[in-house]
Amino acid sequence: MEQVPITIIGGGVVGCAIAHELSKSLDKEILLIEKNQRVKGENQSSRNSGVIHSGIYYSKKSEPLKARLCVEGNQLLYEFCKEHGVPHKRTGKLVVATNPREEEYLNDVFYNSLANNVPGAQLFSGEVARSLEPNVSATKAAYFPSTGIVEPTELISRLHRLAEERGVMFLLGNKLVNIKPNMKSFEITTSANGRTEIFETELLINSAGLYSDDIACMVNPESHYRIKPILGEWAKFYSTRREGIGMNGFSVYPAPYGIWHDSCEKANVSFSEYNELLRQGKVIRSIGLHLSPMFDLVNDEYVISSTLIVGPTATRTDSKEDYSAKSDEAFFHERIKNFFPNLRKEDLELHQTGIRAKLNGYPDFVIERDKKHPNCINLVGIDSPGLTASLAIAKYVKEIIRG
Repeated sequence: MEQVPITIIGGGVVGCAIAHELSKSLDKEILLIEKNQRVKGENQSSRNSGVIHSGIYYSKKSEPLKARLCVEGNQLLYEFCKEHGVPHKRTGKLVVATNPREEEYLNDVFYNSLANNVPGAQLFSGEVARSLEPNVSATKAAYFPSTGIVEPTELISRLHRLAEERGVMFLLGNKLVNIKPNMKSFEITTSANGRTEIFETELLINSAGLYSDDIACMVNPESHYRIKPILGEWAKFYSTRREGIGMNGFSVYPAPYGIWHDSCEKANVSFSEYNELLRQGKVIRSIGLHLSPMFDLVNDEYVISSTLIVGPTATRTDSKEDYSAKSDEAFFHERIKNFFPNLRKEDLELHQTGIRAKLNGYPDFVIERDKKHPNCINLVGIDSPGLTASLAIAKYVKEIIRG
């Protein structure tokens, strides 16, 4: 039976980042298994807003990995994109409040950003916010200059190419069928086009995104991780279509709020009530539907376009495969009209859908060795800010491997 020292399951942005990072210094054969026919991040990695997050939402107490790896990953991602020609732009982010209740939530975000050492954070009035984005309505705003956007598929392609050039083997179009743990290795069975392949690996890295909980259970049936998928949808509009809906290039977010755990409906409660409900596990945090610029491919070159995306929504779903849209243009309009009042429902059109790997009962990333089979490293619940944190996550995995 063929022996492979290191096997990575999942060829999204995190899996490719791990392959890239390990191939730089580990003198061992590395294999990456991806069920899709190509490495383009066809699940979570490309079906997102493409935002490079600053790290403002994640508490060091309840989400220590997200708090650390998002801020680290933000800087690493800008450096990588610049060095390797990945389309990106530092846009800056405005988080805006439109009433006193929202200002409480906004203040919490700002002070949390200071605790996380997010660079350049500023808090200012609604008048200053409107001087930066005249078509935004706000009573108070926070500004975070390290937010930006990246073209996700180009990022994944660069990571794939660099890892492949250093000898990482990519087994594409192969579905993982079974994992049989042995004393110091795993017997891996994959299937493609009716053919079955079986090999052994010494170290298994589970970076399977939406399916990471299934892989963890293959390794250890006692694993208690369960992904509760959340459907996200985006709309878009063209800022040049008419007067009053243009923007100056910032990403604009509402103040965050709670959504009820089961229904994903907004919890219209005070900030103190929200904290108590969050502690009880009855609500989860939502950063709301936001506005962000997009890249367009023009004459084989990526440029910032006049198209702006709005989203994502958050809807509970039982399926990891159903990407069909559930919301209409009126839904998007209703949720952004308070802070972007000039936009009309008819300006909007549906754009894309995605499914997020929300880990039930855990607000943070889980990146750890399996308790029963420690030569398996599980990465479970890598939802937002997984894209931003991907390069920092890869370094963290290498730290675990080195002990």
